[in-house]
Amino acid sequence: MQMKHTADKRNEEGGGKMINVLLVEENPLDMQLCIENLADNGESRSKLTCITQLKDTIKCLDQDKYDIVILDLSLPDSSGFNTFISVRTHAPNVPIIVLTEIMDEDLAVKALQNGAQDYLIKGQMDSNMLDRSIRYAIERNHARQKEHRLAYFDALTDLPNRQLFLDRLKQTLSHADRYNEKVALMFIDLDGFKMVNDSLGHDMGDRLLQAVAKRLEECLRKSDTVARIGGDEFTCILQDIEKPGDINIVARKVISALTTPFNLKGNEISISGSIGASLFPDDTENSDELIKNADTAMYRAKERGKNNFQFFANPSWKLPWKDKSLKAGKWVAKISKRGSRGTVSTHVPR
Repeated sequence: MQMKHTADKRNEEGGGKMINVLLVEENPLDMQLCIENLADNGESRSKLTCITQLKDTIKCLDQDKYDIVILDLSLPDSSGFNTFISVRTHAPNVPIIVLTEIMDEDLAVKALQNGAQDYLIKGQMDSNMLDRSIRYAIERNHARQKEHRLAYFDALTDLPNRQLFLDRLKQTLSHADRYNEKVALMFIDLDGFKMVNDSLGHDMGDRLLQAVAKRLEECLRKSDTVARIGGDEFTCILQDIEKPGDINIVARKVISALTTPFNLKGNEISISGSIGASLFPDDTENSDELIKNADTAMYRAKERGKNNFQFFANPSWKLPWKDKSLKAGKWVAKISKRGSRGTVSTHVPR
């Protein structure tokens, strides 16, 4: 069963952000009490959707964006802590308030310890208590997400940082080992980035890194990961690699994306990338070694004239892994100002 209500006692035409609430409650009397408590509060405006089953809860979370979920753990198709875990796993960024009976308070505390923002005991809440719990839960969740983003995402490019990259690599390799899949790790170092910083300043260098990050994301599948691990170095985790050609395709796309000139604030900037790759589990089954191998291959790409792609040279490889090099032409870093005849170029010899 699904019902929608709008509670706005203060001002039906405005007066604050509408809070989209998903109430998951099987008991009709408890559901009605929550509806009345929300309607009785004069401080908040809310749009309320009422659900009685877990399967419908999942559908709602897929179809709409909710600011908060008020969740009874005892539902017709799910009960106990598993109800919370199902909702939490499906919508990890949505704050959850758990509704519980007095005899199940220990269960609510367990949910709190595993990510719920608050819990309320049925029969012991009023409109002010419910409103305060909703507002505090949303605020705490926003603070948690901000803290998480600062800890795991690069502030400049909004890509995963080194810490999140390492976490995702570990998870990806664990999954690949379990299902007998291959994973490729690519290291990308920008050729000519230093010249951009020296010639045009760090602000332009930052703009270039942001543009590079966007292009790299466009080269990968949603299941893959691109991260900035420092300076002008990026990494790509490519999941479920079936054949060598899969890596070549991605490498060609990356090289093409990086060599296409960037137009930034009246400047046409041309750079390229040196790319190295290592394969799990063919090269190694250890994540640290995989990183070291990809880094070694990337430096080999630089030594061979830059703007090319190199596999880690594992002597155990056999055909069809024989072709371990992908060239993309001589590297030239160039900055040209629109409307100007002058061009600053740097040529790196082979």
